[in-house]
Amino acid sequence: MKEVELFEQMKHGEPVLFVTAIGYIIGITDIPDEIPHSVVKLKDVYINCVSASRVNRFSKGLNISVDQIIGFNVLTEEEMNRMITNWQVSMAPTIG
Repeated sequence: MKEVELFEQMKHGEPVLFVTAIGYIIGITDIPDEIPHSVVKLKDVYINCVSASRVNRFSKGLNISVDQIIGFNVLTEEEMNRMITNWQVSMAPTIG
C-alpha cells in the first residue's frame, strides 16, 4: 500500500483495522502532522494472530510498517469494540 494513499484516508485519533500477513490489527491512529511516513503509529493496539490462535494487546501502542499493510478500513468506535470483543471470546487473550 502506498504511504500517501494510506495517510490521506486516515485521520488522527480514529480507530482503524489493518490487514497484514500476520493477522488483523486494530488500533487508534496517532498521526503526526508531517506525512507521508514509512510507519503508522497506533495507540491501544490489538492483534488477532490467526495462525497462533491468540489476541495480543499492546496498550502502549505499536508502530506498523506501511509495507506490511495489505489493506485497511476505518472503523467506528462501536465496530472496533465489537470486533475486539468477538476476537477475545473466540480466542484465549494474552496481555502485552
